[in-house]
Amino acid sequence: MKGRSYSLDLSALAYPMMRTRRSESNYRFTARLNSDVDPRALAESLAEVLSRYPIFSTRVAPSFFWHVLRENTLPLIVKEDDRPPLAPLLKQDTNGYPFRLAYKEKEIVLEVFHAVTDANIASLFFADLLTRYAEILSGTKDSELPNRDLLPLDGFLEHGEKKSLFDISLKSYNGEKVTALGERGAYREHPDLISLELPLETLRKDAKEWGLTITEYLTALYMRAIAEGETLPLKKAICIFIPVDLRRFFPTRSMQNFVCFERILLPKGESDISIENIARLVQEQFAAKLNRDNMLSHVNDVRRALTLPVVKYTPLFLKQPIFKFVKRVMNKVRQTAILSNIGTISLPARAEAIVKEVRFYLNIGPNAPINLSLLTYNGKTAINVTNGIEGRALPERLYDLLRSHGRK
Repeated sequence: MKGRSYSLDLSALAYPMMRTRRSESNYRFTARLNSDVDPRALAESLAEVLSRYPIFSTRVAPSFFWHVLRENTLPLIVKEDDRPPLAPLLKQDTNGYPFRLAYKEKEIVLEVFHAVTDANIASLFFADLLTRYAEILSGTKDSELPNRDLLPLDGFLEHGEKKSLFDISLKSYNGEKVTALGERGAYREHPDLISLELPLETLRKDAKEWGLTITEYLTALYMRAIAEGETLPLKKAICIFIPVDLRRFFPTRSMQNFVCFERILLPKGESDISIENIARLVQEQFAAKLNRDNMLSHVNDVRRALTLPVVKYTPLFLKQPIFKFVKRVMNKVRQTAILSNIGTISLPARAEAIVKEVRFYLNIGPNAPINLSLLTYNGKTAINVTNGIEGRALPERLYDLLRSHGRK
């Protein structure tokens, strides 16, 4: 009997078409425990938590018009980690599920294909997984997992407005060609994962001294760290992509992707790379762009572009080559780097007692090979870098700025 299937949310439709044997839009969570991982308890916790997140109990499969999420009934795989970080998912490691769960000594690793959901929802899935794991280890039969009240629905369809093709604003997505870190040196075969942990209150205090939020502060420092390696005045803008959780502006019960990206720029021709100047520019752009009206325009653009009959009803076997051709023709470096702050991951006392640290890492690409992500756990914020280039000059400049409270 044919199993249940779910539509990909509109923002996720491109992810399967972008996937290649060498690259895939994945992200990574890790948890370091106080003792070695118990594989049996981890597998049991996964089986139980999956029932709360049906979109994870699937495989990405082609249909006539788009890829969809089809129910997956194959055995779950939880194995010792023997893969490079953030490599494309392999069927022998996942049985087709859109995630990989592995362990090594004291570490649990979860890598998720972005087509299934965004990192905000995946962080809840990971927290529930760690919570149930701790309960199983302690012999607890009745779980105290929170009721997330999430459903497999599309926030873009839920909140977007129906309008014509002529209302779509593509300029903000295309933008000018910007500085590409991928042109700077030899690529690593596998990414280097680097992390600096700071007390949340210290980071919050430092950001406040500059009149910034933590995300704005890290954006400004990262721009400064990048600009220090450039010729001044800047020949091209430095552009940081900021993923924005749209749930902040539009309440939804969706467990699928519901994020957009905003472009924060240090403009071409800029020669003043003082923190004071960059902080001012960053704050102005965050205020202008991260508001409900602007977020609604993003939601509307996604809905309009991907529900047009000419797009919606073109068969997938035609969509894929057209998509790849357009991507190649319009290829442009649109971002220098991505910076994602998914906030705080919270665990109950039983799980917190066995979990020492939690990390979150973004994937990278040829043009943006050094991306930055933030996650706060147990009062400490981990500033995590996924580095795809030989050497650590840029991450070290950023960490120096953080240690000097931005006053270097």
